[in-house]
Amino acid sequence: MVEVKVRHIGLDSITGSPVLMLSETENENHIYPIWIGIPEAEGIILAQSNVETPRPLTYDLVKNIIESLGAYVERVAVVDYKNGAYIAEIVLKRDDGEEIIIDSRPSDAINIALRFNAPIYLDENVVKKVDIREIKEELKKAENKQQEEDENIKTVEDLEKATQPEDEELERFRQMLENIKPEDFAKKPEKNNKEDK
Repeated sequence: MVEVKVRHIGLDSITGSPVLMLSETENENHIYPIWIGIPEAEGIILAQSNVETPRPLTYDLVKNIIESLGAYVERVAVVDYKNGAYIAEIVLKRDDGEEIIIDSRPSDAINIALRFNAPIYLDENVVKKVDIREIKEELKKAENKQQEEDENIKTVEDLEKATQPEDEELERFRQMLENIKPEDFAKKPEKNNKEDK
């Protein structure tokens, strides 16, 4: 288990879903992305911004319930991955010393942890780690390659060559896909192969 903190929330460029970026407290270059829902992302942003609402929102209400029952959040942890979903636990500690473990989604557990200033842990074998330095290096390489290509374009002919498809066969396939119609997939009647006698 490693201790992590909320680094920021980004957006998946393909799906538009919020992505929660957790970074190790000991090494901020190690990032663990977890895709979450919009309401959960909003809850995290509100907690990090210390925004006070006139009435308690859901996570603030959960905090009030936990406190009114004589408990607090000792820690939360992302502990498993099953059936395409991460599994987290919220560990509560009661005033009498009893420990209560509650099954949770990571986004909910982290929202509640933020409201209690509780530590957040995850099993690094469960959530895929990304090294931000490697991403920066790859982006820099791509940027340099694009810059080199841009510098080589000096005429209209150079621009046409740079924007032409690399493979003519691939371009023909793309054109075929653009011209395809649903009726092209209609079932054709089977021919009778029996010879007439």
